[in-house]
Amino acid sequence: MFNAHIINDVEEAMKKIGVSEDGIEIMREKGKFYGIKLEDIPLKAALLLKQEALAADMECALPWCTAALKCDTTDAILFGTERQFEILIEKMKKQPFKGKIIAEEMEESIENYRTYEFEIKARNYRINVPPVKIMGILNVTPDSFSDGGKYYTVENAVKRVHEMVREGADIIDIGGESSRPFSSPVSEEEELGRIIPVLENLDDLKVPISIDTYKPRVAEEALKRGASIVNDIYGLRKEGMAEVIKDYDAAVVIMHMKGEPKNMQLNPTYEDTVADIIRFLRNRIEFAISKGIEEDKIIIDPGIGFGKRVEDNLVILKNLNSFKSLGKPILIGTSRKSFIGKILNLDIEERLEGTIASNIVAVLKGASIVRVHDVKENIRAIKIAEAIMGASI
Repeated sequence: MFNAHIINDVEEAMKKIGVSEDGIEIMREKGKFYGIKLEDIPLKAALLLKQEALAADMECALPWCTAALKCDTTDAILFGTERQFEILIEKMKKQPFKGKIIAEEMEESIENYRTYEFEIKARNYRINVPPVKIMGILNVTPDSFSDGGKYYTVENAVKRVHEMVREGADIIDIGGESSRPFSSPVSEEEELGRIIPVLENLDDLKVPISIDTYKPRVAEEALKRGASIVNDIYGLRKEGMAEVIKDYDAAVVIMHMKGEPKNMQLNPTYEDTVADIIRFLRNRIEFAISKGIEEDKIIIDPGIGFGKRVEDNLVILKNLNSFKSLGKPILIGTSRKSFIGKILNLDIEERLEGTIASNIVAVLKGASIVRVHDVKENIRAIKIAEAIMGASI
């Protein structure tokens, strides 16, 4: 028997059998395979793209309307090795009908996907990923879906923060307003009254603090008291938020949410869940940059549970690596959420195993930051996953 079997790490396997460094360098790009979807490209560009893709010995999938010349624009799916894409990109840069723009977008997507390491700059902090960072959740609210009321007093809140840091949390995310489905907003004054006393008792904290708010004034008051990240479920859609983040040199989590908490779960629908969310996040990244927020301060979050059906959440997690093409660290927050409860038919306090399983999938698919209630347990599980993924053959 010749023991034929599939390998995943082609480069490591070549080293193992003694292929020369020069040979590995030549063949490395041929062992990396990509699939890229392009949306709304002109028909003439699509036909040229198909022609050049075939010439590069790769594939370009187009809908029937392009062959019948019955559409003005179309989507296209390309798949091939990294080397084949390099050939295609160079050819498309010389083509008319937006060929250069198409080539540059493909080139950027592959580069973003391929070099997925970041130094996130959050005021005086530098957060390097990988390895995966753990964001511990502190809800200073009476009504959050999971631990509402549990840390409502300043003493309990501060105690829990220090406990999460001892357990290994890399970031602490503090929120003073519940964003559970069907919740109603609270006033700025009430939200500030919940979070400011906690922040003022965390002067000695050695990890960055994230403020979970969409209100510019709340964000600013928190930043004045030492917070360095704004976790914005509205994705900078509230007037003035981008300016506050820029002025205080803070980092930002731009999250996708369909609607708002009080109506986001009223029959949410998507034409293409992943593509729709990527389109939204790309738009908000461009908006943030236009407002002066530096690229290395931007984190993205597809918004698990925020205007998503169970199947939407599962599709996002399954395809999370698609979000890597945006070139930003990905934060994922599945902790104790309802899609886990619906799948397992379990109450909130029994969703730890489901949370860990979903977070391991997220990490394997490219998550840079995992937002959790149960810090210690998730850290242990993720360390094992990272050890497995880092093993050499």
